[in-house]
Amino acid sequence: MQSNKEELKKTLLDLLLEDKEFRHAVAGAIGYKELLDRFARVEERMAKNQANSNRRFVRIEKEIRDLREEMNKLRQDMLEGFRRHDAEFARVWESIEKLRQDMLEGFRRHDEELKRHWESIEKLRQDMLEGFRRHDEEFAKMRQDMQEGFKKHDKLLQELWVGQGSLGRRMGKDLEKLILNIYRDQLMQLGIDKDKARRFKYIDKEGLYGLKGKVYEFDVVVSNSHVDILEVKSYMEEEDMVVFYEKVNSIRQVIEVEYRAGVKRLIAVAVHIDKEAVDKARELGIECIYGNMVTD
Repeated sequence: MQSNKEELKKTLLDLLLEDKEFRHAVAGAIGYKELLDRFARVEERMAKNQANSNRRFVRIEKEIRDLREEMNKLRQDMLEGFRRHDAEFARVWESIEKLRQDMLEGFRRHDEELKRHWESIEKLRQDMLEGFRRHDEEFAKMRQDMQEGFKKHDKLLQELWVGQGSLGRRMGKDLEKLILNIYRDQLMQLGIDKDKARRFKYIDKEGLYGLKGKVYEFDVVVSNSHVDILEVKSYMEEEDMVVFYEKVNSIRQVIEVEYRAGVKRLIAVAVHIDKEAVDKARELGIECIYGNMVTD
């Protein structure tokens, strides 16, 4: 009995799946026919809508194809336009580059020309400076020669005046100052400033160093550590050197005590001097400054 039921269920399921009319009959019998009719209408509308959609999709695909073709054509036109523009830009850049090369070449020529001009100007400047330098040297030499000539002339005039004015006699302090002024430069070479010369005078009242009442008188220049003693005359002979040397050494102690410094140098200053006096000075260690050496 149970197996018959199972077979019947299977037969009915097969009919429902395979026989459409049977399926509709069963649906109507159980109250689903109206629902199936609605499903059928819905399927019909869906099929119609599908057909409309398919036609719309076909039209859209055609429009898309046309649009793509139009875009491709526009792209080709744009590419062609870009190609023309690129070619035009290339010609423009070639012209600009050619213009740049022409400008650089022009600048190079101008730089070379300016360089030649500046070289010529610099050479002219150097020639002018050299000319000015030569002229300055000539003027300086001329000025120096004139000053030297004037100096020699003044010195000769002073020496002549002293020589004529002395006539073999001592002239006093003014004459000595004049002689020191004549030989100022030679004294400065020995490190002696004639303006610092002072008069030293000592009278041996007791006769301690020689004859009683003998007067010792010199021009002295006192420095921080020593004393230089000057003997100034218009004319100096050999005997004058000996007397000068002996007088200084006789009272050397008095001088050093007076100035609290040792005697360093003995210096004879004369306008005219005998050769024998010069030789004697060298022998005694006396330095000589003079204008004219008398050999006769």
